Amino acid sequence: MMRDDRVVLQFSSPLEKSLIFRNLLLAGILGCILMMLIVRVFPRKDLDSSWNSVLGNLQKMTGEHCTPLYISRQEEKDFMSIMYDIKDIDAFADVLAQEIPSAADSAKTRTITLLKPVFFPAPKDRPLQLERYQVALRVASYELHNVFNYTVHLDYSSDVFPTYAAYSFGEDDILLSMLSVSRDKIRTFVKENIESQTGVLGVDVARINMSKRVAPTEMWKKYREQRYLFKPYDGYEEHDFVEEAALAGAFVRDL
Repeated sequence: MMRDDRVVLQFSSPLEKSLIFRNLLLAGILGCILMMLIVRVFPRKDLDSSWNSVLGNLQKMTGEHCTPLYISRQEEKDFMSIMYDIKDIDAFADVLAQEIPSAADSAKTRTITLLKPVFFPAPKDRPLQLERYQVALRVASYELHNVFNYTVHLDYSSDVFPTYAAYSFGEDDILLSMLSVSRDKIRTFVKENIESQTGVLGVDVARINMSKRVAPTEMWKKYREQRYLFKPYDGYEEHDFVEEAALAGAFVRDL
């Protein structure tokens, strides 16, 4: 005779059965959710102090469900940014509330979700001297999809091009990281190709003057590859600009 080891679940009521299966389903769905998130750290003392504190306390800011990818600072801004890979947003809330304030020596933090992120391969014929910029778009809701789709598929040149783009749905609606040979070049490009789009309410361009990858090399490489807008082909290649400290202006104070 064959032994039957199946477990039969018994419920006291249809409501109990419904609640249990709903919670199991929700847990399964949430377990599959991955997202990128930026934490803006406003320092308690000064930016250099917070920057050094973050670098010295990365282990405290890293958990099973959250990994810092890279950190950066923008020119003339009073905060630094930490980009995270998040697997469990509730677990990350504990890190944000309990670990980051002391690890980053922060007075306050603000979070920015990055949804539907896409990364871009690099043109092989790009100039050696490039500067990194963050381009933040504010867009009317009814044109948001069109603006995002049009922007990521623009015909970029080798001297001004994006490294990633994402919806942000916060103070700004779309964020792009871009490289350019100069401030004038990117401002002209933004004015002619982004500000001119229907539904664009405003665009801010800010130069990144410090940047450092803190994620393991292989993880960051795989992370980008999984989210490429298109796979590298003739004329393009995979490239991690966060590591290239020699870029003029982009990483002049990269550690």
